[in-house]
Amino acid sequence: MPKTFTEQQINIESLAAHISDSGLTPHEVQPDGIWIRSPKGLGFRISLITDRKFIRFATYLPLNQHATIGQKHELARRLNENVFLPVFTIDPDEDLTVMYVLPFSGGLVPANFMAVVNQFGLMLEYVVQTFNEDRLIHFGAPDGKPADMDLVPASGELLH
Repeated sequence: MPKTFTEQQINIESLAAHISDSGLTPHEVQPDGIWIRSPKGLGFRISLITDRKFIRFATYLPLNQHATIGQKHELARRLNENVFLPVFTIDPDEDLTVMYVLPFSGGLVPANFMAVVNQFGLMLEYVVQTFNEDRLIHFGAPDGKPADMDLVPASGELLH
């Protein structure tokens, strides 16, 4: 394993191989991105913005359809003030988008990349656990009703 990936070595295939070599199993690898799950099952995507030399970590967290847009924007504001690493915004579907970009101009230290992979997943879990007291983050059925507990995996994984 190299001490540093050069800019030319950074592509989806090399990043996916490094993730696997580091002990994580990507959920899915496609030419345009790598899908990973946090330890509790929250999914996120790793993609490249090659012309600008960034690795993008991104996902969305579904929000309660019955919450007001003001409540949703207030959640994003609170998260941006209190959670280090990503940027939180409300997308056109009124869900919470979560994104962080890691520059690789001049190369990339593989250990730093893996630290961000692991930290991003753990940060998502922290956000759901710590900032959801008003139940705005909602993994229930699409119609806004509470999820049927019989449909929740026995492992407790939160899949979306």
